[in-house]
Amino acid sequence: MKLYVLRHGISLNLSEAKVSTDAERPLAETGREDIRAIARHLLNQGASVEVIFCSPLRRARETAEEAATILKPNKGITVFEPLSNKIPGSALFDCVQKIATKMSELLLVGHQPQLGEMVAHVLGSSPDIRPGGLVALEIGNDGKAVLLWHKNP
Repeated sequence: MKLYVLRHGISLNLSEAKVSTDAERPLAETGREDIRAIARHLLNQGASVEVIFCSPLRRARETAEEAATILKPNKGITVFEPLSNKIPGSALFDCVQKIATKMSELLLVGHQPQLGEMVAHVLGSSPDIRPGGLVALEIGNDGKAVLLWHKNP
């Protein structure tokens, strides 16, 4: 299985967004542009994402929506509570393995530090994942991973 791990794009802070909670923070326009560019890069790498799983937080949902406009996953976008940055990366990977059976390519959209922890769990270390950054992994049937590539905006 190919697993693509995407950190949400640059978002507005609470005062800029005029919202009261972190969960409500939207993407900034530069974040939207970065995500469209990274999604085009993923498509140019030959990706064929079946589904996008995203955190329920607004900036991650908006990141997933921007990526979906380019990637056009045939199973759409699914909000996935384990991506809400509340559980360790190793536990997130366990949740992903349970839902990913029989999928060949999927994209996760979430937050740091959880995404970096998950990547480090399967690789032994993690590349720098900045806002809008993407990590491409090949996950074997044994749960071991190989880093294919990574890219930051």
